Amino acid sequence: MAKKEKYYKRPDGLFEAIRTVNGKRKAFRGRTCREVDRKILEYRDEAEKGWTFTKAADNWYREIETEVAHATYRNYGNTMRRLVARFGPERIAEITPEEIVAYIRQFEKKDYSRDTVQLEISVLKLIFRSAINRRTESGLAINPAAEVRKSKGLKHRVRTALTEEQEAKVEATAREKRGEWWLLGYFLMYTGLRRGEALALTWRDIDRKAGVIHVCKKLNYDNANVPLLEDHMKSENGRRDVPIFDELARMLPRNQIGYVFPSPDTGKYLTAYELAKYWKQYCRDAGLMDTITADNGKQEEKTQVSPHCFRHTFATICYEAGVDARTAAEWLGDSVAVMEKVYINLRKNHRSDSVRQVNEHLSRAKAAGERS
Repeated sequence: MAKKEKYYKRPDGLFEAIRTVNGKRKAFRGRTCREVDRKILEYRDEAEKGWTFTKAADNWYREIETEVAHATYRNYGNTMRRLVARFGPERIAEITPEEIVAYIRQFEKKDYSRDTVQLEISVLKLIFRSAINRRTESGLAINPAAEVRKSKGLKHRVRTALTEEQEAKVEATAREKRGEWWLLGYFLMYTGLRRGEALALTWRDIDRKAGVIHVCKKLNYDNANVPLLEDHMKSENGRRDVPIFDELARMLPRNQIGYVFPSPDTGKYLTAYELAKYWKQYCRDAGLMDTITADNGKQEEKTQVSPHCFRHTFATICYEAGVDARTAAEWLGDSVAVMEKVYINLRKNHRSDSVRQVNEHLSRAKAAGERS
């Protein structure tokens, strides 16, 4: 006579048991009865003590997957993994505000920008808030990160434009068609496009007849290096037409098809690995690389600029040309408020430059007077 199994065996071969825990009926399944027993015990333990931080974080991350842009989701994921490394096995109901503050203060000492610190705090709050929404399962009723704030005086990442010398190098690289990626920096500098917007372009998006570039999509990357095309932009501002200025029109190749900046290997979109590789190659060809000494004492190459520097340079060109903030915002795909803030900073910088120039002029005049 065959041995009677402890639990019901389903047609798919899995064993199943139904149990009521905290007033809720739940099915537990496993390949063996022992696996079912283990799952029942783990669930009861979790129901009594509440979720671990890892479970709360995983649950929150699944919830937001379809609610945020891919780049945001990826950034949240990177932040979440740091937090799980610190709080993972702890029960969320036992994590204290003091414990969180201590973690944030240590994190601040690692020389991260204030935006990165703020993201760390924001993700913590979001994870706990998500758990509170399922308090009967998670065991959390109050957000321990609710009153946590970043320290004052943290450094702010400053977006800088290219220097005049760097601009000259970019222009010379394009003029001489130096290297395979000669057009990349020049294109970014005279369009103000974000990196992902430029990489998503096809030659059909460049409308010479209308004199504009149609920006309606962008390229992002998942954690596996795979390029992902997003047709919906970050905001309504993102979908726009950018003028093709004469400087760029003279350099743009004609009668092209396919992608503007394709992978040399596949002819399709660049992977994240290829982008990093070819951006370094472009900077090397353009003379925009520095040699630094790493912590291990070895000499390493470091790029002087990021793609965003070219976008900031375009904003500077607009400001210096007298373009109003609203029009510049339309071209850059930013809000007017953001553009006005950029313009305010540019005015401050130009004011400082003007003061320096006057002081240098007076010094030269004084020196000339003393010599005569």
